[in-house]
Amino acid sequence: MNCLRFFPVAGVVAAAALAPVWAQTTDSGLQLAPYTAPITPPSQTWNQGLSTSLHLDAETLGVIGGKGARQAVSVAAFQAALTLDTAQAAWWQGGQFDLMLMGLRSHGNLQTVTNTVQLPSNLWAPNFLRVYQLSYRQQFGPGFVQGGIMDVNNTFDTTGVAGHLHNASFGIAPTLTSNANIATYPNPGLGLMGGLDVGNGWSAQAGVWQGDPPGMTGALHRGALWIAEADRSWGEAEHAQGTLKLGAWHLQQSTSAYGPDSSGLYAVNEWRWKDADRRDWAAFLQGGWSPAASNPVQGYLGAGVRIQGLNAARPADVLTLGIAQARLQARPSETVVEAVYSLQLARHLYLQPDIQHIQNPGGESGHQWVAGLRVHIEH
Repeated sequence: MNCLRFFPVAGVVAAAALAPVWAQTTDSGLQLAPYTAPITPPSQTWNQGLSTSLHLDAETLGVIGGKGARQAVSVAAFQAALTLDTAQAAWWQGGQFDLMLMGLRSHGNLQTVTNTVQLPSNLWAPNFLRVYQLSYRQQFGPGFVQGGIMDVNNTFDTTGVAGHLHNASFGIAPTLTSNANIATYPNPGLGLMGGLDVGNGWSAQAGVWQGDPPGMTGALHRGALWIAEADRSWGEAEHAQGTLKLGAWHLQQSTSAYGPDSSGLYAVNEWRWKDADRRDWAAFLQGGWSPAASNPVQGYLGAGVRIQGLNAARPADVLTLGIAQARLQARPSETVVEAVYSLQLARHLYLQPDIQHIQNPGGESGHQWVAGLRVHIEH
């Protein structure tokens, strides 16, 4: 199942750039998943360490040219989350409880309509209503441990600069999501992970998640995903900043009846800077490699640029451009070019028109144009 990303949020939280990379997605409370912004903090903070948030999204999209069925697909989704900081609650230092409920209702089957490997919407999924995250995190000096029901992509193989792009491949690399059944959107899973800040901008993290996450029972009974990542960040908040992430993963099946074992590598490089007019620029380069003969996607490469502040009268608006290619097994590579503009209509209201051109959709010769419009409300 492709990993699907959503929740557009205008703006960049650049001040976190010097923190350990794994901390950038957790320091501001529950990281809402699926992940698409550098940080999505809770919008309401209450007494005794409680924080809550509510996010609503609605999207309509469809193929407007080239191959694919001329059928509109629509999605409506919500997330309601609560975070409890144990230090602020005057209990003990370094603890954090996270609870999130997520629901989605979709009309139409986007995979059938487009027949793409890199799904044009990171929001679309079959209907569901579930506890999406229920976890506890404990900080120990420069390190942490966290366990519970979690999404792998909250902390591994994340690309914050690509967060506004709608195509699912700009989230977690399709070499992982297409080749392994992992605990990520729309199906989180039971997992345990830990991380350590080793100094000088370096940090590392590793974890294990259950296989076959939709079951949510019998952890590791149907295999396990092992994943590790080393991160390096550099630069200053008011100047150029950079982040490099290098990761490896292995899916070990408990029996061949559930499919073959699979392994792979991934890398993410991000840069952020300001130009002479104080506009915020950012760029990214990401890739994945999983060459086993049994894997449908053996290689992936994506890149893009994000600009905030092109229009001085609308400083919160964001333009993002991206290009991604999935190298398929015994078929032509599928290439996506995407442009999305995020407009902040009001303090908690965003509108995102999106256009994508897909060459060789699903590895079949030809092309298609996909257009979409997404509305996001947060409180």
